[in-house]
Amino acid sequence: LGNDFVLAMTGYHPDFGFLEMLGVALDGERRIPHHHPDTMESNQAGLYLAGTVCGGMNTSRWFIENGRVHAAQIMTHIAAGTKATVAG
Repeated sequence: LGNDFVLAMTGYHPDFGFLEMLGVALDGERRIPHHHPDTMESNQAGLYLAGTVCGGMNTSRWFIENGRVHAAQIMTHIAAGTKATVAG
């Protein structure tokens, strides 16, 4: 295919050190951060994860549109009266 530019957008991975510093538990070899699938709250009360970071090393599992869905889930949970910190 003809093109003017090629952007090699590979090699992304979450900042696992930062997540661990926040106390987020990481599962297994894929280092998937603990989070509730309905609220996106991590194992740290009030700390939410959104987007690609939720897949750990499985970064192809999530895309931009998932982050939008995650944001709605997080805001619904916060609106229900939960204090929150957002990371992601």
